[in-house]
Amino acid sequence: MSTTTVGTLEHPEEAHDGTTLVVRRWSWWARATHAVLALSVFGLVLTGMPMHYADAFWAKPLLALWQGERGAAAVHKISAVGFMGSAAMHVAGMFLAWVTGRFKLRAIFHQDSIVPRWTDAKQIGQQIRYLKGAGPRPEFARFTFWEKFDYIAEVWGLLIIGLTGLVMWFPGRFLEYLPGWLVNAARIFHSYEAILAMGFLFTVHYFNTHLRPEVFPVDEVIFSGNIPLHEIRERYPGWYKRVAGTDQVFRARVGTSRTALLISGFYLTVGFVILMLVMTTAALEAVRYFTWMLTGK
Repeated sequence: MSTTTVGTLEHPEEAHDGTTLVVRRWSWWARATHAVLALSVFGLVLTGMPMHYADAFWAKPLLALWQGERGAAAVHKISAVGFMGSAAMHVAGMFLAWVTGRFKLRAIFHQDSIVPRWTDAKQIGQQIRYLKGAGPRPEFARFTFWEKFDYIAEVWGLLIIGLTGLVMWFPGRFLEYLPGWLVNAARIFHSYEAILAMGFLFTVHYFNTHLRPEVFPVDEVIFSGNIPLHEIRERYPGWYKRVAGTDQVFRARVGTSRTALLISGFYLTVGFVILMLVMTTAALEAVRYFTWMLTGK
């Protein structure tokens, strides 16, 4: 597809009818999977954290919102089903794409794959030199190394939180085959991995995704699935070289919708407030613990 040049517009790909050249970055299935994951994580945070810190002042109104700990536990389990369901959707999506011929196993190791490659290690060094002003910016392919880290962190968190959560949900079943101390260990790993994941999600991930200056206040791509061609050229030059001028490029309207802005703003605000309350409570508990260790009081 040819590029329309309009001198008065910010990017040459833009047209006066409000459309611009875009590429489909996320399929509708990938966006649905992300929506299920985001909603379930939100439910897990808003129920799991107040149950873990039930004596904290901020936990009491949240527990009251769920009609007490039993209600919070029920919502937590429903959210957990959605959490594991998003993983099943992800695997099912890849399987169906493979069956229909839209996905090849060798694509896992392609330069545009989200799976980390040795090239990413080199680009970390290149990015450091770029930030120091000592070299050019890396020519990222479809995913940057920090986006790939996001993906790996999600898989890791799902495995740890999901498996330990199952042990806590069905302790009797697991105790038929495993020693009792594993249930206690699962509770510890589940709680601290959840806090770590929440901290990463509402700071690093959210900043890299939605709070970057070029897309602030929200990156619309996760809602529409489309990314402007000029953004690919600026952020993913390696990918741009392979898609520019191909049939993957088409015209569509882009821009931040009110719905996307409200969803993103609500999610970040509530999540960040909960994170700050949790971290403050955890810090106070640590101070009390070390004070007791040192003074016995």
